[in-house]
Amino acid sequence: MNAHMVPPVFLQGFADIFAEIQPNLRQVVYHLQQVQVAWHGTVLRGLRVFLPSLPQPWMELEFAGTFLLRQLTGRKVPLLMENPVGLAFDSWSGNYFHWIAEVLPRLVLLRKVQPNCVVLLPGPTPPEYITQTVSALGFNRTYTVSPGELVHVPDLWVAVRPGRHGYMVPELVREVREALMVKLQPHFDPGKKASRRLYVSRSRQSWRQLTNEEEVVAVLKQYDFEVIYFEDMTFVEQARTMYEAAIFIGIHGANMTNILFMTPGSHAIELMSNTYVNPSYLSMASSIGVNYSLVPSTLGSPPEVEYNYADITADPALVEQVVRPLCVGQ
Repeated sequence: MNAHMVPPVFLQGFADIFAEIQPNLRQVVYHLQQVQVAWHGTVLRGLRVFLPSLPQPWMELEFAGTFLLRQLTGRKVPLLMENPVGLAFDSWSGNYFHWIAEVLPRLVLLRKVQPNCVVLLPGPTPPEYITQTVSALGFNRTYTVSPGELVHVPDLWVAVRPGRHGYMVPELVREVREALMVKLQPHFDPGKKASRRLYVSRSRQSWRQLTNEEEVVAVLKQYDFEVIYFEDMTFVEQARTMYEAAIFIGIHGANMTNILFMTPGSHAIELMSNTYVNPSYLSMASSIGVNYSLVPSTLGSPPEVEYNYADITADPALVEQVVRPLCVGQ
């Protein structure tokens, strides 16, 4: 990492987060009997919520009281006859990042103890990246829980997230990558491996955009960077594009998740605001041997905009300071 360029607010924020999660990277799969599973992955035992099924323990209050009464009174609950059943998703898993970075490592845990289980999927219609990644990890039997549905499961195995959300055990990340790359290999051209310089734009997104993207892109084009849009691509096309990336630069957000498909030894660059310090993609890159650099950026939205949705502004000179030595060295 280019620590010499990074202000203390980032380095201290990274250190604090890693210090928090390091002692908590436990790998746990719970075995439960005669429980109900709601459409968002919340597990119910009678009138109690099974806390490890929630993204965070403090969310128990959101699912207590009237939620439980609505689920367990006056409705027919289908019984899943096929057993065992595996659960690895929660109410945050509808996001591409959370699925790839959190659910898939939990599925790796699940297949160590119940490789032939029926895997529960979030509904109504799981997108391509969910079905393809579940298949890549070797699970051939699935059940989609429709929105609003509650199912009764006699024999449930629940893989829980180790530590804080967004940060998984490095060896699990590597297992995920290996399985996906084997599955996707027929779609890759070895002759194009790590051969392109890419900038992924968020200009088609409604939030967390780069306010001065034209200035930054003007700098990047001097070094032969292509501008790409993941919105135009299927899951397979995104993976293939990142397999071909030698240098990749993007704004902090779910688009950075595709670092997972980069070649070890290639280089990922992240534009991140000093108002939202989050080293989840540094964690992912370091787990699979991808080099990582950070371009410290500033808030590009009014202060009242919630930090997770705020735009950012990057200094083109800092972008060039990171990019130039990497391109000259290639």
